[in-house]
Amino acid sequence: MGNPWYVSITDCLLCALESRFSELRKLGISDVRAFADLGKVVMDLAPLGRATVFIESFNYMTTSLGITDPHSNEKALLERVADELIGRLRLGDDVVDYVRLAASANSVDIPMRGYDFKVEDFVDKILEEPIWLGTDPASLRSRLGNVRSVAYLVDNAGEFQFDLLLIRKLSLMGVKVVVYARNRPYEVDVTYDYVVNKVSNAEVRALPGNYSAFWYGDVVRELAGYDLVISKGLDNLETFMERRPGLSNVLFLFRAKCPLIARLFNVEKDKPIISMGLNI
Repeated sequence: MGNPWYVSITDCLLCALESRFSELRKLGISDVRAFADLGKVVMDLAPLGRATVFIESFNYMTTSLGITDPHSNEKALLERVADELIGRLRLGDDVVDYVRLAASANSVDIPMRGYDFKVEDFVDKILEEPIWLGTDPASLRSRLGNVRSVAYLVDNAGEFQFDLLLIRKLSLMGVKVVVYARNRPYEVDVTYDYVVNKVSNAEVRALPGNYSAFWYGDVVRELAGYDLVISKGLDNLETFMERRPGLSNVLFLFRAKCPLIARLFNVEKDKPIISMGLNI
């Protein structure tokens, strides 16, 4: 077997363990065997790489507990907070401002190594100016004014309300937007069943499973046909780095919540990033 991809093997495996154990704790699980069994699953999956460890350990946990979506209540809370927050914002006509909001909203996540999400941070940091890598506001504004098709890879609940603002804005500009969402729950990510009932001015497509769109060869070939792919969040970013799909049309919107990612991009931890032309 080839060398599995991780940003850092030890840190990423510890992050997977901490994330899954935090979920067990939040669910009120106190049986030590549940933690031991889940820890063993993470270690058994370790040779298969980062995406498989995170996704399949989540799938094992939900199956073993008989819980389809352990974060359903949290997702509903995040949606309410986002809707209230949007109601207080003054939104103009500049599409780049909507991109900024979509990037800064990526503070939502489950606890991970070096990052512990708080709803207050989601609210307080929503207007934080992103760091621009490989593009700038004027260049992106020009690009978005000329694209005719966009694939939008969604991420977490709560921040999806801000994705929806950008999706609607692009549609009003005459852009054909196709939204890609996981067909099964993964952490606090939105799923196809949820997204398809919220999006009225764009097509929504379900991914084959609950991995990132960049995991699936057939989907990657579809994405190559769009003028632009907007990729939200760390899992999409890290899966892109793991799979190396060879796409040059991807705009990444994310927060550098992971200290390793912050170091890799040479930015301060937890800063929102807008990145075009990823070259890692």
